[in-house]
Amino acid sequence: MKPLQRFQTGAGRIIYSFPVQSFPTLVNNIYVIDDGEQLILVDSGSGMERANADLLAGFAAIGEQFGRPMSLADIGAILITHGHIDHFGGLPFIRRYTDAPIGVHILDRRVLSNHEERVVFSYRRLETFLEGAGVSAEQREVLMSVYLFAKTYYRSTPVQFLLEEGQPTVGGIGVYHTPGHCPGQVCLHVDDVLLTADHVLSRITPHQAPESITHDMGLGHYFDSLDKIERLTGFGLGLGGHEDPIEDIPARIRAIRAAHDERLCKVMEICREPKSIAAISRDLFGNVDSYHVLLALEETGAHVEHLHQRGELVAANLEEIERTSRPVVRYVRG
Repeated sequence: MKPLQRFQTGAGRIIYSFPVQSFPTLVNNIYVIDDGEQLILVDSGSGMERANADLLAGFAAIGEQFGRPMSLADIGAILITHGHIDHFGGLPFIRRYTDAPIGVHILDRRVLSNHEERVVFSYRRLETFLEGAGVSAEQREVLMSVYLFAKTYYRSTPVQFLLEEGQPTVGGIGVYHTPGHCPGQVCLHVDDVLLTADHVLSRITPHQAPESITHDMGLGHYFDSLDKIERLTGFGLGLGGHEDPIEDIPARIRAIRAAHDERLCKVMEICREPKSIAAISRDLFGNVDSYHVLLALEETGAHVEHLHQRGELVAANLEEIERTSRPVVRYVRG
């Protein structure tokens, strides 16, 4: 994992960044904004034992390396950039140390505050998606157990305020709503620094899933959100929820959009013959295992859905779809 980092905004505020190991193959960036009057925590890690230990170690390291002693008990507010477990799962652990108010966008509020309901609804929608994608019953059972991993240990945590676009939040931090990767994802404007969450990352293209599973996701929403952030000016640095700082946000957005355009073209090429989402996914991503199978299916589903919405792909098996209650849809170029 990369080391603790310290950034200073043009207005003199300090942003500390340190990594936490949320899951064995996933590292998250935690941010602490210090404006001289209060400390604002951005995201919490997954809540797994290693992530919680890294969270405490990160606060201790800030004092040791930069001479600014602080702990979770000193936090004045907590901002959650979006409702994915690696970004909010640590909230129950943090609640042992502080009752600082928690803020999140309204579209992700119930993910935090009524998590048990959210898991049940998402589980059923994902199950329906996988069946329609052509995933066998045996593999669906495996994938659904993988999906539930790390989602059942979190317990609902109340949210005290909402992050709303156009309305400054605690510390005068600006909010931009950027749905696509997650319904309620926000980017946070801290002077001349933009905390880009998982909307724009320095190396990978953030994961996409179809809107048929969760409203306000899907490539259409994501592309619109990319356009919104690309039009912004006055930011010299982007700090993402994972990976390294981003020196040129518009250039990185163009690269992400080009990567998705390339993938859309590949899907069109694959669909010269009718294929299910599961078959398209195998052609796109090859042999993957464990959680990556589910990620590949969702990513494929997002691209197929986008092309289908635009009329570039059509269903090739209409008669089967008409007479079958839960059909596997096979897509072909329109």
